[in-house]
Amino acid sequence: MQWLNSIDQAPAHLWQGSYPFIQQNFIRALESGGSINQQTGWQGHFLYDEHSSYLLPSFIKHHSYGEYVFDWAWAEAYQQHGLQYYPKLIIAAPFTPASGPRIIHNSHQPLDGQIISQNIQNHCLEHNLSGAHILFCNQQEHTLLKDHNWHERKSVQFHWFNYGYKDFDDFLSRFKSRKRKAVIKERTSIQKNNIEIKWLNINEMTKTLWQFFYQCYQSTYNMRGMQGYLTLDSFYALAQNMAHQIKIVMAFHDSKPIGCALYFQDDKNLYGRYWGAIADVPNLHFELCYYQGIEYCIKHGLQHFDPGTQGEHKISRGFEPIYTSSLHHLQHQGFHDAVGNFVVEEAKSLKLYKQDCYNALPFNEQCMPDVRDEPYL
Repeated sequence: MQWLNSIDQAPAHLWQGSYPFIQQNFIRALESGGSINQQTGWQGHFLYDEHSSYLLPSFIKHHSYGEYVFDWAWAEAYQQHGLQYYPKLIIAAPFTPASGPRIIHNSHQPLDGQIISQNIQNHCLEHNLSGAHILFCNQQEHTLLKDHNWHERKSVQFHWFNYGYKDFDDFLSRFKSRKRKAVIKERTSIQKNNIEIKWLNINEMTKTLWQFFYQCYQSTYNMRGMQGYLTLDSFYALAQNMAHQIKIVMAFHDSKPIGCALYFQDDKNLYGRYWGAIADVPNLHFELCYYQGIEYCIKHGLQHFDPGTQGEHKISRGFEPIYTSSLHHLQHQGFHDAVGNFVVEEAKSLKLYKQDCYNALPFNEQCMPDVRDEPYL
């Protein structure tokens, strides 16, 4: 197994499927725009096995920002015992907590989970990395790898699924009356404030509109005392490289933009990624980030909508609790065992939490969806 410093060094023939966040064009845009490099703490370290013809989108990390699987406590425990947690290896879609494939390969060639796992773990040992973390992998990869010295850590997200709805009203017809009226009231408030909503293709995004979007994007992070991970140049590169997979929905008041949200899509799925606003308009976040996305899925026949991580307020708007999955291996055997015990106990409380979220869904009893116990594929 060898490692590559840049995604452009990887063989182009490996990319298959339409999942956007490990596409060569996606990672290239983040590289060329300066969002992932050694200075930002996302050092490209793409693991490539020429013999088995697979590539892992891997990064050496000296911090845990932008991962969304929170291991700060693990790093602190290492420090308390006089050990170094960083650098570590993550195999992930950068800054993107959206479940999907993490092994890029020719689908006609079978993969051996034991060999892949051993290659990764040996690589960590050879390069003095504390461990490896495969974040938000899909169910096939979880099944392939889980029994080869990995610990699974689950988390809960809230996703929307299309059960053949004819339109948004058909979707709402499955709600309990009180919950349905609450959604209608939220959407009506947008109209009463004379806000116009428009979906824009990339070719409709002028430089001025991109600068407005970026202002909104940064404002969302600024409210939490943070700075957005992606540079404006990275968004320009994404627009150039992946125009067919990006949509932007924008809110206007008196013909002036006041808020927007950026989405990615593939063959079956819609992914809500970034949003922000310059005006404090009640329910604008729900409209741009949830209701517009649901309508878009119904209109275009998409089966699934991942609106982003966290957010229990999504439950009352018809987003179901689902598990996501990450795999972890630590080189230090004592800490590896301790993490294994931790994730087992964590999963017990998480199961109760997920059930409580399911019970809070707004659907009529006869319209309640089946419980989803596996990561979404």
